[in-house]
Amino acid sequence: MNLFLTSTSGGHPLCQDLAVRKELVVAFKSQLRDKVATIKDFKLLDEHAPMVSVTAEGGTAQPQNYLITYNITSIDLSERSGSLSTGRSRNVLGKKNGQTTENQKFWDAVAKVEVRLFKPNGTECIFSFTGDGKYTKMVDVNNPLSKDILLGAVKAAADNAMAGYIVKFGPPIFVTDTCQNGAFMRLSVGASFGVQSGQRVEFYRNKVRKGATGEDEVSRQVVGTGIVGAHDAPIENDGAWVLVNGYDAKARKVFRWTSARILPTK
Repeated sequence: MNLFLTSTSGGHPLCQDLAVRKELVVAFKSQLRDKVATIKDFKLLDEHAPMVSVTAEGGTAQPQNYLITYNITSIDLSERSGSLSTGRSRNVLGKKNGQTTENQKFWDAVAKVEVRLFKPNGTECIFSFTGDGKYTKMVDVNNPLSKDILLGAVKAAADNAMAGYIVKFGPPIFVTDTCQNGAFMRLSVGASFGVQSGQRVEFYRNKVRKGATGEDEVSRQVVGTGIVGAHDAPIENDGAWVLVNGYDAKARKVFRWTSARILPTK
């Protein structure tokens, strides 16, 4: 984080404030630790040592310690341009109780972060994931622009970066059960692997065909999508229920044992 804490030139003055940047680092680290703690095979260690201990399958092998590094690569603040959904103009002054007040303005904060996991040797990077986070705030004289908008963007970026870990290194996911004639599907993973309400799911089948070289190639055939936890569907530690988008009982394509994957957050 040294580069982030020393490079404070350019952008909005709030983004350049060194004290604010230090708070963003603390918020990022805290959010990252919270997300890592939800991964079943990880155990957090002291941050001055390799950060996580990974237990082998079955627990017969000795745990190995891996290093996680993190960095905020950029933060940015910008006033929302164009027409607002409220129908108000950014530059219009309004009357309230006989006094002139500045109308609400909308600001967007965008943060970009990077998370890396290194093997026990400390030099070989296993993955490097980036995450973008956006946080929008309505600002007026009673609710001025503050560091909270930047904190929100950094936390969202940390969540999105670790969602990439779940997608790439999470366990094989498949449908274990169905209910309401297939309108809802239960996944084989749940909260202990970081699955959360609102995440998008893609259901697919692997199709094998002959490639140009004559060898078998496996392609992913998408058969449906869904939303985790929609309509208050339960999310358990070891499973999560998904509402199938565009469900049609007469044209079902998603059944038990159908493969699935959690889609990255946009």
